[in-house]
Amino acid sequence: MSTQNTRNTASARSSGSAEPILRTENVRKEFGSLVAVDGVSLEFYDDEIVGIIGPNGAGKTTFTNLLSGALSLTDGTIVFDGDDISDLRRYKRVRRGLVRSFQIPQIYDELTVFENVQASVLSRKGENNRLFTLTHRDSDSVEETERLLEMFNLEAHADEHTEHLPHGVRKILDVAMSFALRPKLMVLDEPTSGVGSREKNAVMETITDAAVERNIGLIFIEHDMELIRTYSDRIVALHEGRVLADDDPAAVMNSEEVNQFILEGGV
Repeated sequence: MSTQNTRNTASARSSGSAEPILRTENVRKEFGSLVAVDGVSLEFYDDEIVGIIGPNGAGKTTFTNLLSGALSLTDGTIVFDGDDISDLRRYKRVRRGLVRSFQIPQIYDELTVFENVQASVLSRKGENNRLFTLTHRDSDSVEETERLLEMFNLEAHADEHTEHLPHGVRKILDVAMSFALRPKLMVLDEPTSGVGSREKNAVMETITDAAVERNIGLIFIEHDMELIRTYSDRIVALHEGRVLADDDPAAVMNSEEVNQFILEGGV
């Protein structure tokens, strides 16, 4: 890794005057008698990386599913880029710039790396039906795809079918495809899940460098506390569906409550 905590010092929000790109107000999700998310109110900005931690069952994935529209709210409000999106369907949130990436890469194994990224570019443009035509003649989508492959260090894999890629490269490809949708904010669910320990920093370095270059905010769930410390501007700790802590990495990691309920018991 080239620089530790680069984003923490160089790109974190310098003043409290900026409007949040995403705001949740008393967000709640119930599954029958189970309350998975219990009155979560948070703000996220488009120039920061926020790590979300918590033990299993803390509500991390449920919360991000609510943000992306994969789940509907039981109560509360979600405001994105100034608009209430609480009842907005998932694909409309993507069009507005709120994009989600999952633990398991959502890629097409029958296509090459280049074709996967180009498919996302064409999807954003509403030209999905052109994927299996002579898309190599579409200079705009070709050039944009090439730029994304360079940004994510995928040029060497451009002509490979994705089924043969190492898992870490597949994860990076999945995020590159999400970037092709031109998000304002991305939500990543365990971006290094299944990636070997020696590859994890390279995956996170590639993703966060791309986010800084494009000025895209990131929210990511992660169980590796070293990655959380290194790549987060801010950490949100969830416990039993509620916010236990929301502060800079040092403050959260030194919190007695976080240590008692999360770090000592593992996440």
